[in-house]
Amino acid sequence: MDIRTGYSLPMGKVHNGDSSVGTIVPMNMSDTFGGQVPFIVDIGGKIIPQLFLGGYFGLGFGGAGTHIQQQCSSCSSVGLHFGAEVQYHILPAGFVNPWIGYGLGFESTAVGDTNSIGFGGFEFARFMGGADFRINRVFGVGPFVDLSMATYSTVSDGSTSVSLTETGTHEWLTFGVRFVFFP
Repeated sequence: MDIRTGYSLPMGKVHNGDSSVGTIVPMNMSDTFGGQVPFIVDIGGKIIPQLFLGGYFGLGFGGAGTHIQQQCSSCSSVGLHFGAEVQYHILPAGFVNPWIGYGLGFESTAVGDTNSIGFGGFEFARFMGGADFRINRVFGVGPFVDLSMATYSTVSDGSTSVSLTETGTHEWLTFGVRFVFFP
């Protein structure tokens, strides 16, 4: 099990000019969402010392993007990510343990205040990597970087949900620190 936190930057497109959402939803991620502070939990087990199989669950909290801020200065954003993952640990018994990983799952992100717009879709790739420094047999800590790639397939304003036909690929680039238990 581990807990990761840091900072996430939005990149890419919310959609590719989908007329069903009009001008309410900007095309660019940075116009819709601001950066977020994520809290990600990875839970699973090692089937061999080098190979971790499990799942991830993450919540991110942040601000609104530049376009949304012009309409709503008090707006904030929240993101939810969950799915399955695999990690390969290069030196699992070493003091320093570099690792890489891949996951896929689902993403849901909302922006607003009392009225919000929510987006949901498939997270088709989550590339991860880092290095754990073993403090003792039970605890380790180290830096990580995480790049998730996804597409939003639906947008909702709370009462109406619309399927996006002109989906765009977007990314969240996250970097920070990982606290690992039983490294």
